[in-house]
Amino acid sequence: MDDLILKAARFAARQHTGQSRKYTARPYVTHPARVAAMAMLLPDADPPLVCAALLHDVIEDCGVTAEQLAAEFGSDVASIVDELTNRSKLESPGANRAQRKALDRARLKNVSRRAKLLKLLDRIDNLREMDLAPSGFRRKYLDESRLLLEEVLSGVEPNLEAELLAEIKRHEGMLALERA
Repeated sequence: MDDLILKAARFAARQHTGQSRKYTARPYVTHPARVAAMAMLLPDADPPLVCAALLHDVIEDCGVTAEQLAAEFGSDVASIVDELTNRSKLESPGANRAQRKALDRARLKNVSRRAKLLKLLDRIDNLREMDLAPSGFRRKYLDESRLLLEEVLSGVEPNLEAELLAEIKRHEGMLALERA
């Protein structure tokens, strides 16, 4: 494994110490580790992309800055992570969830293809772990995922788009069974 990737894995583990995933109570770092593992399988995978996958939530959830990431991992990694960071909560504190997500989608339309690839992987992994989430939240998250796919991620990587759509449909089927 590349030294930079190993360094990023250790950094992510330290930054996410004490955090757990919603609905599963698994250590949070398992999520970026899975996203990075999927990123390694992409045809255009390289160390900066895999590092960004490992670090994709540290600005948003851990108080790390893009400048710190650039100093530790280089500007390519920092740029991708910065592109993936949702800023709507900070920039629009009075906005409701739907408004914030619309702002996030509008911003994500203009990010790099590499950031969009990681956003696809992030969303796929989030949905794979969402089976125990309350049905009301799952419904909302599925609607947001569809909008993200249609408005932002369409045309980025057909196989990943199909995988995301399959996860959305799987959850929609589960929700339909719960209502029956």
